[in-house]
Amino acid sequence: MKYLNYVILYCLEKVHEERSIYSVFHILKGKKSSQSIQDTHLFELQPFFLSLPKLKREFFNEKVKELVSEGYLHISENEIGTLTLKGEKILKSELQTAFFPKDMNGLLFGDQCQLFWKRLSLLVQVLSNVKNKESIYYPVQRSRGVQDWVKRFLRAHSSEENISLTIYKELKQVLNLQLGKDDPSIFVHRLTGFEDYGWTESQVAEKLKMHEEEYRFRFLNFIHGILVELTKHPETYPILYSMSIKSDQTESLTISTAKTFDLLNRGFSLEEIARIRNLKQNTIEDHVIEILLTKEKINTEKFIKKEDIHEVNKVMDSLETKRLKAIKEKIPELSYFQIRVAITKAGDRNES
Repeated sequence: MKYLNYVILYCLEKVHEERSIYSVFHILKGKKSSQSIQDTHLFELQPFFLSLPKLKREFFNEKVKELVSEGYLHISENEIGTLTLKGEKILKSELQTAFFPKDMNGLLFGDQCQLFWKRLSLLVQVLSNVKNKESIYYPVQRSRGVQDWVKRFLRAHSSEENISLTIYKELKQVLNLQLGKDDPSIFVHRLTGFEDYGWTESQVAEKLKMHEEEYRFRFLNFIHGILVELTKHPETYPILYSMSIKSDQTESLTISTAKTFDLLNRGFSLEEIARIRNLKQNTIEDHVIEILLTKEKINTEKFIKKEDIHEVNKVMDSLETKRLKAIKEKIPELSYFQIRVAITKAGDRNES
């Protein structure tokens, strides 16, 4: 089975007919909406969020059609994907033998992963060319923001030779820790040096004798594994850790949600925030859901009582569903927003 077909089949099995096939498409693409973020949490699909930011809907549809034609999947008229018995059997087999991206967490490291790789790959190229006294070359990263970051970084460190040695030592140490998980050449072959441009995805995949779709996930998983280590021990990897820090957003919140979060912390109600920001209240409610999914220790009692959260949990367990409409029919006195808050907190057994 092609690797992306396996990923899509796995995601649809986790969604378990609660959402349409396009919820999986939005998760893979990393759509920054409260619904996609919430679905990623609810169905435990964190490894796959923002794993394929350039995924086209047409290509996704082709992959779904392949799964249907192979007898692994059935698509209903309302675009709900159901695994056939044959699909369940092949997925069980693939889960036992195929690579699974255990270190990946797109909600936590998705944007950070891309930023870290771009900064590191360009910095390694620049330092390699500086060492060889070469000033004319084609930069591997064309992003002005990334190039400006590298310039600021080099201005802040007076000796290129010392910084090159430090980066080498930090990379060697963190790559050695990844040895037991995967082949470091998945990562190293992509780096660019003096007169030696890094290989493309397809070139590395061919070298390692794997499908390009699988390579893409293994490459991301490798970088996520590095970021996990950097986050745990920033003092051990001060240079690499500095490359991974995002400064354009409030942690993992989208920019608009961060503004709502600030107003919420200042004591404004949802109605007041909507008026101040000139946004619809349901947009502010979407922001609240994203905040609850992203931040720890957020008090939900200003939105819904604890006993109501328990009631929603009971209904979800009895109906075996997370569908808003089904839950609303059982608890009509709660608003859809309150039910969404309860669903978001459903996995937090400390509420019990």
